[in-house]
Amino acid sequence: MDNDNNLPVNNGQGNSVNISSAKTILNARNTALKPTQYSARVTRDNPCAIVILIDQSGSMDEIFRNDITRAQAVADIVNDLFDSLIMKCQKEGGIRDYFKIMVIGYGKDFGETDVSVMWEGNLANKDWVSVSELKDNILNIETIQTTKMMPWGLEPDVKTKKIWINPCCEGLTPMYGALQMCKDKLDDWIYDYQNSFPPMVFNITDGYPTDIEDLSLIEKICSEIKSIKTNDGNTLLFNCLITDGNEMRLPSAESLEFEENEFHLTLFNSSSSLPNEMKQIATQVFQDDRFLLGDIKGVIINSTVNSLINLLNIGTNTALANAAE
Repeated sequence: MDNDNNLPVNNGQGNSVNISSAKTILNARNTALKPTQYSARVTRDNPCAIVILIDQSGSMDEIFRNDITRAQAVADIVNDLFDSLIMKCQKEGGIRDYFKIMVIGYGKDFGETDVSVMWEGNLANKDWVSVSELKDNILNIETIQTTKMMPWGLEPDVKTKKIWINPCCEGLTPMYGALQMCKDKLDDWIYDYQNSFPPMVFNITDGYPTDIEDLSLIEKICSEIKSIKTNDGNTLLFNCLITDGNEMRLPSAESLEFEENEFHLTLFNSSSSLPNEMKQIATQVFQDDRFLLGDIKGVIINSTVNSLINLLNIGTNTALANAAE
């Protein structure tokens, strides 16, 4: 042993280990022993960032389900998500702020821009909102008259719906601008939360971006978003297209079913691959073991209501699985 690495050198007889090969082996071993990514504990000091981008263009006025517009259905799903997060983060002693949340709308005329953070009421002018701030700043509560089945028959029932964001259907689809705003906000956020579970971005749209002519720009800005990382891994970006047609849920990288649709392929390429922990949860929520195999992308084409709900749950439940007690 006569080198600084304390590794055997090649003596020309063919019976010693080459230094570069030995280094490769040791590097591979050290990498294998490192903790896996996407496993950071989610705590109040190191919360997980969630950014939801919502298409507010005029086409969102089309019916999605049960005579409800796409815009209303998306608003209902996101509001229900917030309500669910509040309940899941409720612990003894109060709310645990495991998440910092931002909602960006694109399409509505906000005055000087058609892309803006969507909070209203007491949360207006805020970017990031904690779970406890959500709980304390409900924009509105709607009362819904319904019925429930009792042993003796149907009985009137009253349910309430908590509202933080309202639906909107106007304008075009400035998706690129929304993604650029998302990148800028995450660039700022990441400085303070390097030890956090990586941010998660959900882009919910029903149409083609209207603020660019070259779709490669969407892939480029999404690649920049996905390159933003904490010590635990890169930002995870999910795309959900809620147009009509045959649904494609979390396709694999080997899928060629939409290779002739340039926009679908763009959304596919722009989305993150699911880490193993999310693939496990995807298998549970979608009841499909195929998601355990291969490289699965976080994109849904021609999504149903249930699939959009499941996509949001895959991300948030993965973070909550790592939440500190």
